[in-house]
Amino acid sequence: MALLFSTPVFAAEGRESQPSKAEMDSINRQIAAIQNPQDRAAVQNQSLVWKMTTFLCQSAARAPLTRLGADDRFFLQDDQPGSQVLVSSSLLQGRGQFRQAADGISWTPFQWSCHLDPATGSVKSFEVTPLAGVGAAGASASSTVGHAPEACQAAHLNVTLDDRNGAFDGMSQSGTVLTVRNTGEEACTLPPVPLVQFEDKSGAKLSVFRRSVVRARQPGSHGAKTTQHVEPVLIEPGVVREATLHWVSGEVFDDSHNCVQPAWLVLKVGQGEQRAAFKGHLCAPAGAHQVFDQSALQAHTDAQ
Repeated sequence: MALLFSTPVFAAEGRESQPSKAEMDSINRQIAAIQNPQDRAAVQNQSLVWKMTTFLCQSAARAPLTRLGADDRFFLQDDQPGSQVLVSSSLLQGRGQFRQAADGISWTPFQWSCHLDPATGSVKSFEVTPLAGVGAAGASASSTVGHAPEACQAAHLNVTLDDRNGAFDGMSQSGTVLTVRNTGEEACTLPPVPLVQFEDKSGAKLSVFRRSVVRARQPGSHGAKTTQHVEPVLIEPGVVREATLHWVSGEVFDDSHNCVQPAWLVLKVGQGEQRAAFKGHLCAPAGAHQVFDQSALQAHTDAQ
């Protein structure tokens, strides 16, 4: 649950900021257990500190956060630089946020320290210190107590696409990052997997569909799982949320030549919509619709 948001931070790659052999072995075993090749590749491309936080410290955070009043929703990162820092093979530190079980609405930012045993790769202790006030830096998922934020309006969103300089291209595959920024003055919510459509140059809708199975961008330490995304994603004013889209870009289906090149990606927002110019090439077997994979919205990440 806590892996839907990820803001990788690259610590200095000095001698003192590397995992031990036991820690690296544990991380590699868990990554190797991820069955979906696409998910496994996405995790491999994450930063070293993200891997250590996720695969070594994540589970140990739950008990101390529960004692502080957290429910089952928490993140060991925020939207600011320095969110996760690898101090040494025996210490990781960072900031995070948890949702309060008392009302299921309010979020509390906190600082954390994960003390590791380099000889075994296990967690010796996990310390949490709540930060004073939900307005503290890093409380990007905070919400106002007393009323729930309203659904986002298309007029208050800016939508762009970023192919990360071709980072998704290869093996007849391609992809892009869908970036959504809240340009309004109030926090608002979007469905975790908002509706995406494609149009040609004339504005006609194309028969390109998202696959029915939607996975979180970052799979859990026990392997990728089909995720039922039901909770709205909160977007504070000025905050960006992202989703990755993947598709088959090469004519690999027995030379069927069943490909389309949309001119526009359309994000449906309630009764409105926002468009972004699209340059992709989507292919499918003969007689089939073109399809794409779409992750849930999350904070900025360098993952593919």
